[in-house]
Amino acid sequence: MKLHLSILFISWTLIGVAQVDTITTSNGKLSKPKYEMLKHSYLVYSVDGAGNHKSTSVWDRELRISNTQEGPPIYNFGWKVYSSDSLIHEATGICKYPSLAPTEYVSFDKKRQKRTVKYNNEMVTIDGKSRKTQHDTTTHVQIELRAFAFPMDLEILGLLPIKKVNQVFAIPFYEPGSTRASYYTCTITGKENITITEGTRIKCWVLRLDYSKTSYANFWIAETSREIVKMIQPNTDGFRYKIKLY
Repeated sequence: MKLHLSILFISWTLIGVAQVDTITTSNGKLSKPKYEMLKHSYLVYSVDGAGNHKSTSVWDRELRISNTQEGPPIYNFGWKVYSSDSLIHEATGICKYPSLAPTEYVSFDKKRQKRTVKYNNEMVTIDGKSRKTQHDTTTHVQIELRAFAFPMDLEILGLLPIKKVNQVFAIPFYEPGSTRASYYTCTITGKENITITEGTRIKCWVLRLDYSKTSYANFWIAETSREIVKMIQPNTDGFRYKIKLY
């Protein structure tokens, strides 16, 4: 626990006396989604220092809250990534509702290789097969935290209980298939108006998510709908962008 919380503690030190609001899958602090069903798409691309485009893809995201006969509603997540007219990645996720605690995450790469991650509190089971031998590669990983699924960050960040500039949140994320979960800090750094089309502007909260001491991204969250409308992530030789299309 001490190792994977070190980045979080460093961020708290830099923040100073700001109060940190910890958001977990069990304390019920996330807001409920505004929509029971939502589809949206993002243009995702990178540019180098000279402004040259390096890569471009389109992400289709779908959210659906469905009732079950056996118990409470579940939160369904779908994600497809297209590049050069080809589907190169696909994933689905199932979470408890309204906590968004993940129970299963299934992904396919461009070769349709399947990986299933099943969650049981701080333990995950990763089911898959070797690409070369097709032998079973099921493993059990103690991730040490009950964490949100990191691929769902575009949906989860908009549900943070944002009320004012300078709010600081600590939120646990787990990248499916990795060896551990970690806490990350999110800071509300300001408010801005984003121009969508001529004459149309959207009021947004600006959120900074720190991935490490040197890596971060800024997200623009629409004040009313709470959708992410833009993300900019600096890197060593340029920037990565995510722009909501519709």
